[in-house]
Order: sequence, then C-alpha cells, then structure tokens
Amino acid sequence: MKRLIIAAAFVFGVSCMASAQVVAKKSPEQRAAHITKALTKKLSLSQEQAQQVNTIFLTQATRMDSLKTHQGADKKGNQLAARSIKLDTKKQVAAVLTAEQKEKFGAWEKMRKEKHRGKRPLNKADTEG
Repeated sequence: MKRLIIAAAFVFGVSCMASAQVVAKKSPEQRAAHITKALTKKLSLSQEQAQQVNTIFLTQATRMDSLKTHQGADKKGNQLAARSIKLDTKKQVAAVLTAEQKEKFGAWEKMRKEKHRGKRPLNKADTEG
C-alpha cells in the first residue's frame, strides 16, 4: 500500500513539474503593452509619450517575431539584424523622452540587462579570465 501511495505521489509530482514548464508565448501587442506599462511607471510618462512608446515597442516586437520566423542559416546575420532592431528602438524611445527620463531609461535598461545575465547559465568562456 505504501508503494502505491509513493508511486502515485511521484507521478503527480512529475506531472505538476511538466505542466509548469509550459509557457504561453505573448503576442507582440501584449509584450509592447507590458513594456509600456513598466516604463510609464518607472519614467512617469505622459499619456502621449506612453502611446508613442507603445507604438515603438509594438513595431519592435513585430519585427523581432518576423525575424525569428524567417531566420536564415547565417546565425551572425540574424544576431546583427536583431541588434539593429533593438538599437533602432532605443533611439526612437530616446527621441520621445525628456533628459531626466533618458537617464532613468538608461538605468532601467542596465538593470534589465544585469537581471537577464543573472538568469543565463555560465558558459566556459564566461568563467575563463
């Protein structure tokens, strides 16, 4: 009887872990709205600025999705294209912001970059000095 209970608990645990791995992919509109909401809160954006920023990030998300679905064999080329899209977005957002907001935006981007680096596993090249 104990073995049956343990086996059932194990199967239940494995099924819970498997279902936790499923992550729904957000649409470009959802991703743009999420970033816009975060920036509106962090940078105290006006309604007009928020609309402009949302449009910029929606364009970025759409372009990135298109790039991901139509990837070529050239990995470096794909990375350069993605970097170009991100840089273009950054320039457009900076054009909308005030000087004070630009400083906060830079700090926000740096924080996001550090947070992202903390989540990725270390490569052998990262540990070699």
